[in-house]
Amino acid sequence: MKEHLTLPRLISDGMVIQQGKKVRIWGWDRPGEKLLVFFGGEDYAVTANQEGQWEVPLKPAKPGGPYTMKISNARGEEAVIGNVLIGDVFFCSGQSNMELPMERVKDRYPREIRDCDDDLIRTFKITEHSDFQGSVQDLASGEWKAASADNILAFSATAYFFAREYRRLTGVPVGLINASLGGSLIESWMGRDMLAGCEEALALADRYKDKAFVESRLALNLRQTQRWQQELDEKDTGLREGWEKPETDVSRWKETELPIFFAETDLKGFIGSVWFRRSFQVPEDMAKKEAKLWLGTMVDSDTVYVNGTQVGHTDYQYPPRKYIVPGELVRPGENIVVIRLKCERGWGRVTPGKRYALFNQAGEIDLRGTWKYCVGAACGEAPETDFVNWKPTGLYHGMTAPCHNYTIAAILWYQGESNTHAPETYFDLTRRLIEGYRAKWKEELPFYYVQLPNFAIDIPEGDMGWPALREQQRKALSLPGTGMVTAMDLGEDNDLHPLNKKDIGARLALLAAAGPGHKEIVCCGPVPEKVTVQEQDGILVTIALSHAQNGLYAEPVPGKAETSDDRITDFELVDGAGRHYPAKAELGGNCVLLSCPELKEWPVQVRYCYCNTPSGALVYNREGLPMSPFVWELRS
Repeated sequence: MKEHLTLPRLISDGMVIQQGKKVRIWGWDRPGEKLLVFFGGEDYAVTANQEGQWEVPLKPAKPGGPYTMKISNARGEEAVIGNVLIGDVFFCSGQSNMELPMERVKDRYPREIRDCDDDLIRTFKITEHSDFQGSVQDLASGEWKAASADNILAFSATAYFFAREYRRLTGVPVGLINASLGGSLIESWMGRDMLAGCEEALALADRYKDKAFVESRLALNLRQTQRWQQELDEKDTGLREGWEKPETDVSRWKETELPIFFAETDLKGFIGSVWFRRSFQVPEDMAKKEAKLWLGTMVDSDTVYVNGTQVGHTDYQYPPRKYIVPGELVRPGENIVVIRLKCERGWGRVTPGKRYALFNQAGEIDLRGTWKYCVGAACGEAPETDFVNWKPTGLYHGMTAPCHNYTIAAILWYQGESNTHAPETYFDLTRRLIEGYRAKWKEELPFYYVQLPNFAIDIPEGDMGWPALREQQRKALSLPGTGMVTAMDLGEDNDLHPLNKKDIGARLALLAAAGPGHKEIVCCGPVPEKVTVQEQDGILVTIALSHAQNGLYAEPVPGKAETSDDRITDFELVDGAGRHYPAKAELGGNCVLLSCPELKEWPVQVRYCYCNTPSGALVYNREGLPMSPFVWELRS
């Protein structure tokens, strides 16, 4: 019970409330307390119920603002909420590619960062919080912030670029509620009722309802990690002898080429610490000036030294290594860079295809090539971390459920990477999540989501979890009120966190601006509508497409022009015995024509881009939107 007038964190200064709908305003006070809400020239009277809760629906309003809202009770308490906008509000959820902040993409989008000021784009970032006891009443923390130089780097990049394009298309203010967490599974974002019948997930959720058990798991994580790190550090000859120092004798160190996969060297399967060292020459015009040191990504954690001084450290594999080298360390003539890399589970690498360089305004020094290296210490495999917050229901209870009263326009969803271990369940889980969220929000909300992009580097050979999950995501388009962004051309084969969030956001905005009725905006790529098969000098297949009325074209994936075919090579036909045959593809009008002389019997499937990453050009409509990977079942 509340003793005073209390509002949820979402109802606060700077909030964006939904246009064109009855907006719920709610809070808590003493049971039976009479309250008055004043907004838009209207008074709304309400009385708190026996539990002290109250709620009023505001009349639908047009976009605009800023406005002020006042809420008062009979005892004279008053809450004044300023700078309120009316526009479209989107609930943005998922895992790391939704969470990824503008900070991570600032080097790709310097102009967008510089020109970001827009008081009509606002975000509410929900702090990571899980609860396995049940849904919490209110969010633990958070506040509304407008897009500005002071705030932009903390915005979700996907959500921000969505908002920019949506504002351009519609002209209305945009509110973004960001509930996302890297590594989280879809089950993390689902309530118990949504997981009914999923006994394994519910049993796991039950186990983590025990607060003492959760605390013990967190303590075990810390204890095991500290022990592993300490034991490795104590064994490391490089730490004892100071191998970061320029004067270190490296005459007996081996040589290797960086970047490289350890599996391609005598370090295959190595667990422990390895030291890499390279000398390089700095010209006079670059010396004594602050420089950037970019070292791609590494598996798993690194500490980097320049001329004996530490300039950077990263604790895990995913963040890009972008370090600043002070001017006094950038010396004319010979310089030494040293990397101490810890490998936790035998999958070490210095990632190919990334930028490895020291640079400033005066020039750039390429650091790819021959490096010296020496093992500091070998050890056993690092202990597995129990990521408690990823367990079923936890994030839903702690981050999503408290938002259900807040009136929104639609849900934006970018998740799936963490469920590729069991793709066969993803359609059902997605359906449950969509239906569950709509029931909780008491509205048939549109659900717009991003299909997994191209990716390859961490996927074991023969593992088809990613293409299988993409197909499950495509099938979710059969659910009413859904829209999917195809991103098979927007990923990076060597990075789980591709930087091109601008195009992801723009494609999401097309879907949202078109709405469930799709209006007049072309908002998706070509969609297979009918497949016919003929036997004529082999098998001929015709795929008729919708959303392709202006024609088709083919184009290689950006960034892969040197490594992929400029032809369409990712169609295949599958026979009754499960054998796969590559098919030659030609584009004609709104159709794709496939031929396969080698196949002598009726195919049972047509597949397009059923792979981790494309080998050839992708099919686009003339509006520049790609066709989704798909599997089409055939009947003879």
